[in-house]
Amino acid sequence: MRVRGLLFVAMTVCVVALAAGCTSDPGTVALAGTVSSQEEGQMEGVVVSARRETANFTVSVVSDAEGHYSFPRTHLVPGRYNLTTRAVGYDLVDAGSVEVPADGPGSHDVQLQVTEDLASQLSSLEWIMSMPGTTEQKELLAYSGLSCAYCHSYERIVRSRHTAEEFAKTIPRMFTYFNDGTALNDDDSRGRAEPFPHRTPAIMEAPSALAEYLATVNLSDGKSTWPYELKTLPRPTGQATRVIITQWDMPRADTVPHDFAMAPDGTPWYADQSRMYIGKFDKDTDTFTEYSMDPLPEGFVGGMSDIDVDHDGNVWFPATQGFEREWAASIFQANECHFGAPTRFDPVTEEFTVIDDPSKECLQFVGVGPDGKVWMNNVQTMVRIDPATEEVDGIFPFVNTPEGAPPGSIGYQLVVNSKGDAYISDFLGSGVIGVNGETGEVKHWPTPDPGVLPRRGQMDSEDRYWFAEYGGDKITRFDTQTEEFTQWPVLHKFTTPYATSSPDSQGRVYASSNMSERVLRLDSETGEMIEYQMPTNFDSKKILYDPTDPDTVWMANTREARLIRLEPLD
Repeated sequence: MRVRGLLFVAMTVCVVALAAGCTSDPGTVALAGTVSSQEEGQMEGVVVSARRETANFTVSVVSDAEGHYSFPRTHLVPGRYNLTTRAVGYDLVDAGSVEVPADGPGSHDVQLQVTEDLASQLSSLEWIMSMPGTTEQKELLAYSGLSCAYCHSYERIVRSRHTAEEFAKTIPRMFTYFNDGTALNDDDSRGRAEPFPHRTPAIMEAPSALAEYLATVNLSDGKSTWPYELKTLPRPTGQATRVIITQWDMPRADTVPHDFAMAPDGTPWYADQSRMYIGKFDKDTDTFTEYSMDPLPEGFVGGMSDIDVDHDGNVWFPATQGFEREWAASIFQANECHFGAPTRFDPVTEEFTVIDDPSKECLQFVGVGPDGKVWMNNVQTMVRIDPATEEVDGIFPFVNTPEGAPPGSIGYQLVVNSKGDAYISDFLGSGVIGVNGETGEVKHWPTPDPGVLPRRGQMDSEDRYWFAEYGGDKITRFDTQTEEFTQWPVLHKFTTPYATSSPDSQGRVYASSNMSERVLRLDSETGEMIEYQMPTNFDSKKILYDPTDPDTVWMANTREARLIRLEPLD
């Protein structure tokens, strides 16, 4: 079946000069100044963001040890800009608009003052640091597979006035919402109810213990404020201030970009998990272009899941679609699945092709192997597609079979090594599952620690699988040749890293955290770890490099419908 792509150019912001990029030398300065407050004097680690009037992007830098900040000319063209800041505990004294002149650097000093509403600035990690309670109670909250922070910050919990009895009803109700959507603190537009309830984790089926704990940390029983000290993470210092972060607004504020991909030519592609379209971004013109498929039948929730680009530039993803096909309709309705069927998009012809899948599985994740084969998976089966023939040439069950992974295993996101073998994190079984691409043989390696909820990651060029231990608070490497694990603890408990990158040219690995709203950077040679403070609410499920600029990091901000470029300056 072929469905003609409906193309529309979503935004046309003509700022071609921005595309020049950034190097380790900031070059000519566009705007600079000093950040200070009466309490601290010159302040290090303050995120300063500039947004040009009418632009669809924001550029952010971080003040150094002397409180100095600087935007390079490559990132700010002449014009008027509004400045904002992020520094927990402080608010910006109104800066008004700032002019970036064409004939030289602009200058503007930034003054901060102690905030009167610290609670509105805390990340979920800072809330759980502040909350009283035992380690076991906090782990019950933070390490659930579908934790509250998956869709929104803990601020909603602590500001609520629910009693334990009300929480016991509220917690299961949350699982009637689309669990691959998201809900911003100030906007409910992307939290959508499912037509069917999810199969909830056991703790959520009997949520009394968690409900009782949450009622002790919120504003129930007539409290007007929290009877505990609000604690904060330290601001970035040193290398963590050496970064430029750019965020481009996607055309639709209700987009849920659960995943994105980088094409071989460096073009970013993204998928909307809650609606039937994909999009790409032109870095030279700051322009988004979107391609739509037929909408879902009324009452169904879903869209495009994971996304990847093959060696020829074709875009692949599982899509909630194909209801006119008997096998697809039975999967998506009887099995209550909002993921989908393997689908290919040709950017040249702008046509979608749904692939006939003999496995009749409802698929979620996709990965293109070094040999060009396209793999997709759900929690128990992998499917391999030959892009040359657009046919499934391998079906690999890896659980619920005699030779499969142990009972209770659930596969998450697959990656493929240079031999054409697939590996996947075992989310509930706490391990790595390997599938031989020729024989279908399945092997299982338990992680050094049990119950760590390994989540998402990438395979590197040396066939080492890097992934995040969401419940173990570690960045982990599994060498598929030696079958050995290496682990690096993150800096703070309850960071719950979600996804990792592979190493860049300097051996640095990045990890995302929606709890801390920071990006972690590990030096895999020295073990040193730093954290970049993100300028806004933040949640990202995949971290990739630009093939045309291999040390530049790209992500999609699921929580804010933005595309992110992170450029380390050292």
